[in-house]
Amino acid sequence: MKDKYRLVEKQLGEVRVKLNEPLKYHLANGSNVSAECFYIATSIKELTDVLDLAKELKIPFFLFGSGTKVLISEKLAGLTIKNRTSGIRVSGVKGKVSVKGIGVDEAMIEIESGVSLKKANDFLMEQKLRSLNFPFIPTATVGGSLYVSPPLQYIVQKVKVWFDGEVSEIEVNDLKRNDIILSIIIKVKAAD
Repeated sequence: MKDKYRLVEKQLGEVRVKLNEPLKYHLANGSNVSAECFYIATSIKELTDVLDLAKELKIPFFLFGSGTKVLISEKLAGLTIKNRTSGIRVSGVKGKVSVKGIGVDEAMIEIESGVSLKKANDFLMEQKLRSLNFPFIPTATVGGSLYVSPPLQYIVQKVKVWFDGEVSEIEVNDLKRNDIILSIIIKVKAAD
C-alpha cells in the first residue's frame, strides 16, 4: 500500500498529501485518530481527480466534509479525503421587468458539496433570496446533509454525482448511498 501512497503523492503533490495525519483538527468532534493517507480537495476537479485516482489504484477511500456526522474510533486505512469544495453560483433566474426595474421571482443556485449550510444560507440572504427555513447544523456540509435532511431534499432540483469514475446529473430521488455528491442545484424564491 505504501507504493500506492507514493503514487498518490506524486500525482497530487507531496505537500498536499499527508501520511499518518491526525484527524482531530479536521473533524467536528475532534476524534483523536489518524488517517494513513490524507488529502483535502478544494475544488470539484480536485475531488473528481482524487476519486478517479483511488479507483484506478484500487485504494479504499473514506470521504467526509466538516465531519459533523462522523464518529471514528480507529485509524483510517486507505485514502481519507476531506471535501472542502466551496463554490456557490447563481445558475439561472426567473423574474420580470417593470417600471420599478428588474425583479427576481426565483433563482436556481448551484452549491458545491463541501459548502457549509451556514455559508449557503448566508449566500441566499446576500442575494435577497429566501433563506433555508429548516433547522440545520451550521457547520454541516451540503453533501452530507442531503442524505439526512428531507427539507433540503425538497428544494433540490438536480444533484451532480460521481459514481465509479463517472460524473452524472440525477434527480434527488435517484440518489443512492454510494453516490458521491459533487454539487446540488436548488430552486429558491425571492425573499419577501
